[in-house]
Amino acid sequence: MKCHLQKQCGGCQYLDKRVSDIQKIKTDQVNVLLKKHRIQAKVSNTHMAKQDTHYRNKVIVGFAKQKGKVFAGLYAQGSHRVIHTKNCLMQPKRVNELIEYFAYLVQSMKIELYNEKTRTGTLRHVLIRYSQSTNQMLVMIVSAKRQFPSRKNLVKALTKKFPEIRSILFSINDRNTSVVVEDVGYPIYGDGFISDTLCDLDFTYSASNFYQIHHDQCEVLYALANQFLQMKPNEVLLDTYCGIGTIGMSLAKDCKQVIGVEINKQSIQSAKYNQKRNNITNMEFVCADSTKFMNEAAIHHQKVDALVLDPPRAGTTRDFIESVFRLKPSKVCYISCDPKTLARDLELFQKQYKVQRIELVDMFPYTKHVESVVLMSRKDR
Repeated sequence: MKCHLQKQCGGCQYLDKRVSDIQKIKTDQVNVLLKKHRIQAKVSNTHMAKQDTHYRNKVIVGFAKQKGKVFAGLYAQGSHRVIHTKNCLMQPKRVNELIEYFAYLVQSMKIELYNEKTRTGTLRHVLIRYSQSTNQMLVMIVSAKRQFPSRKNLVKALTKKFPEIRSILFSINDRNTSVVVEDVGYPIYGDGFISDTLCDLDFTYSASNFYQIHHDQCEVLYALANQFLQMKPNEVLLDTYCGIGTIGMSLAKDCKQVIGVEINKQSIQSAKYNQKRNNITNMEFVCADSTKFMNEAAIHHQKVDALVLDPPRAGTTRDFIESVFRLKPSKVCYISCDPKTLARDLELFQKQYKVQRIELVDMFPYTKHVESVVLMSRKDR
């Protein structure tokens, strides 16, 4: 596959390689890390994506000018330089059309672009979320200033051209930072949410909620977690780092109870809404730090049969792992988006848990990234 911007953009590192070669590279990468950290296990399967283009359901674009003309695109890897990534192969076609039209509106409405060096201007970024199953779109406009000229006209033009847009949010980021979004924003069109169907369940989420980047591969991922854990009707599952509850809800039908724990209040609110929406009665959500929750549960001898964790790219912590040791679930399913932090954490888990099975899911086709699913069981069992 060819892209004339591959070298400039740097986002798709393996675009010029065959799928079979990419599969081997990703598998070998994880196996090398497992060996380095003395993990007595190897990857048993790597699930490549059937849809390996136009899959990204979340895109963040910046804006720049060339010869006086505004264009939008992704940042070149490791820089703050915007590349005009028109018709990007990894983004849905309708999203690409929206990005180009947004840049046209910025030009025609003379909306001032933010300048990082002088800290002047208004428009910083635009975040777009797209639902493959419902064809809905959500747009978040990130501004350096509260005052945003032509905002009403911009919203009117966007929603007329793209009736799929369900919500448009406005977020203010006036800090001198590389962080794209500083707050959750507030809706200026719609209710601020977007809906999707995943694993035969309906989910509603906002711009700031975590949601896996590839819809179909996410279903593969959750099916593996279900297959690994093999929950029984009398068992209790603890879903840590639960976010809006996607993993726990996809597993709830097979067990007695699911407890979802998440420190982010807004995510818990979305999780409870999604629980009611899907009429799931055997699930409970708690807004708390997962480590503290497990320590308290262990003190009160609360029985948990299985635990699932899907932490951020930085992985989990030593304190978290030690709290798992205190709680003593018989099975642990670790879902990871970074093999390096996964291998580091598995080395700590090995004190009390044995790695039984590892499979990979190519959540990010043609890039160096890969998602891992690991099953562990307590050694004393």
